[in-house]
Amino acid sequence: MSTILSNDVIDQEAVRAEVEEYAQSNRVWRQAFRQIDSTDIDSNTVEIPVLDEERAAGVVDEGTEYPSAGDATRKVTVEHEKYGVEVELTYESIQDALLDVIALHTEERAEDLADALDEAAYEEVSKTDGEGDYVNLQEDIIGDASGELKYADAIDAMTALESESFDPDILVVSPESKGDLMKSDEFTRASEMGDDVVRDGAFGELAGLDVFVDDNGHIGAGEAVMFDSGRYGIESEREAMTSQEYEEESENKRVVQVRTRMGWKTVRPEAGVKIEG
Repeated sequence: MSTILSNDVIDQEAVRAEVEEYAQSNRVWRQAFRQIDSTDIDSNTVEIPVLDEERAAGVVDEGTEYPSAGDATRKVTVEHEKYGVEVELTYESIQDALLDVIALHTEERAEDLADALDEAAYEEVSKTDGEGDYVNLQEDIIGDASGELKYADAIDAMTALESESFDPDILVVSPESKGDLMKSDEFTRASEMGDDVVRDGAFGELAGLDVFVDDNGHIGAGEAVMFDSGRYGIESEREAMTSQEYEEESENKRVVQVRTRMGWKTVRPEAGVKIEG
């Protein structure tokens, strides 16, 4: 996070910017979803047109109509929820310019909000039917459930997506699965970064895929999920990150309330695949 300057400590917009920056930089499951701006739509429910048929172009014979994908368009409905957090600034910390205290408190609250947003994205990914089968991922699960993620498992998942004409670009792993990969010579050789394992929230690359770590316990040892993030789903922002400020006079506090309204929707379940190595 960037530093909150002394002349900004009571500025709600400065706090909001800090929270927003942290929430955006700490995306894991949200990485699987394509971001859509729905702030100009006056409804909590947004219908977004999606093209099922990827290719309509072809040879146009003389005197015939041009092919069109119009009939292949369907509408995906996205519902939005309000997410928010409050950052409390004591008058002592403001008056004494205790920037480290303010920055620490802001970061802690920003982490809470980032986790809540990422949790919502994961809930969409992990939906199951009445029998416990995933409905927003490919039906077949890759791996032998040995509890160890092997490089070959990731390659098999990539093959499963590419065989359906998808272009995988994101792999989300558990901390245990990250350890498996970091100890794999195949992974180290395949990663362009080698031992330089920090870049935009990813700890490395695997055959051209960015690899992210979920440390909130959603997936376990040997597990991972691979996506084509360009086609898997939609992250719709109904209200951009907004802030307002109010006083808690009895406690000598100034409170900055930060909120946003967002929703997630899987568009093509076949563009995601679960690995249980």
